[in-house]
Amino acid sequence: MNAEQLEKVYKTCWHAMIAGVGVYEYRVHKTLLSKFLSVCLIMFHADAAVCDYLDIPTTPQRFIKKVLDKHVEDC
Repeated sequence: MNAEQLEKVYKTCWHAMIAGVGVYEYRVHKTLLSKFLSVCLIMFHADAAVCDYLDIPTTPQRFIKKVLDKHVEDC
């Protein structure tokens, strides 16, 4: 396993663990705001874990790039 593959696995595992923390937070906290924030944490880091593994930009990065490209096109 070379350094790039090892880094990809490390980043993927890191994001997966943070998503796991989000699951824990969702189960422990009771307020609607904390549940919402937990779900956002899970979604963001699950997306980042998959995108890191596939070596593609995350969904927010792709969205921002698409919006900026359209804005530059319109100008």
